[in-house]
Amino acid sequence: MRTNAGGIATSIVALFLGLLAVTQVRAQDVYSRSLQLETPASLTTLIANLAERNNGLREEIFDLRLPTEAAREEVTSGKGPGIAVRVDGSFDDTALLDLINELRNAGAEAVSVNGVRVGPRSWSGMTSDKALTIDAAPSSRGPWTVSAVGATEVMYVAMTRTGGRIGQFELIYRSTRFSVTKESALELPSLANPPRG
Repeated sequence: MRTNAGGIATSIVALFLGLLAVTQVRAQDVYSRSLQLETPASLTTLIANLAERNNGLREEIFDLRLPTEAAREEVTSGKGPGIAVRVDGSFDDTALLDLINELRNAGAEAVSVNGVRVGPRSWSGMTSDKALTIDAAPSSRGPWTVSAVGATEVMYVAMTRTGGRIGQFELIYRSTRFSVTKESALELPSLANPPRG
């Protein structure tokens, strides 16, 4: 029974492939014949029209590339809409890194903590008197404001959803207040040590 089913399936696949091959050959034949019927003048016109369309498309691509690059430059330079997460109360460097990583996972293009830009190689720590540091630069004992430029709605939902990172922090740091706000225009400082390309 299995042999018959396998043979039938193979036959159906072979028939289907044969039909595809015949259709392809016929389509190419029709196209070749239509080109043979064209006069040199009409072929020249056809080529000129195609060249004109290609030039138009190139100009369109160029026109679209400029604003796209400008927008990308603006975001990577730390300007644009985003969110701000204010942390008022006890917090530690591990939690701060978790918060920054959560923002990056949600699409943050640029992040800063209390005015100190956080880069791909940035690290956080804690001094003996409980002040958080970013790249060894003291960031204070709080409150902390973590600003992130990027897709505002996506980051806001990621931070405020039930069971999300802020909800988890509220369970761990019960006396700490967390607030998340949407910002229409953030301007973050530039990186002190930009990554090398």
